[in-house]
Amino acid sequence: MEEYFETMPFLELIGIENATVEDGTAEFHVPYDESITNHTVVHGGVMATLVDAAVAGAIHSDAEAPLDELEPLTIDMDVNYHAPVTDGEIVARASLIQRGGTIAVGEAEVYNDDELVVSGKATYFQKWK
Repeated sequence: MEEYFETMPFLELIGIENATVEDGTAEFHVPYDESITNHTVVHGGVMATLVDAAVAGAIHSDAEAPLDELEPLTIDMDVNYHAPVTDGEIVARASLIQRGGTIAVGEAEVYNDDELVVSGKATYFQKWK
C-alpha cells in the first residue's frame, strides 16, 4: 500500500488515511480538513480524485502486476455529486466491474458519515510497460 501512494504524491495532499486495496476493491478514508475545502465544503475536485484514485486502486489490486509493470490511466470518468461535505469522515469505496486486455472499468461511492455524497464510474487504459 505504501508503494501505491509513493507513486502518486498528489494523493497525500488530500489526506488519505487507512487505505485498503485488495482483490478488486479499494477503500480510502479521509478526515475532513479545511485545507481540502472550497470555503465551506470539501472541494468537488477532491471528491472526483477520490473516485478516480479508489477505482484505479481497485483495478490495480486485481491485476496481479507490480506498479512498475502496470499503470491504469483514466480515459473516461463520470462523477455525480449528491450532497456537500462540511465535516466528519469521508470514505471512498470502489470495485472493479470489468477488465479486458487494455481497458478496465470500475465504480465508486463516497460516503460522509454513512451518507452517500458522491458516486462515479471510471474507465482506464491499462498501460503495460
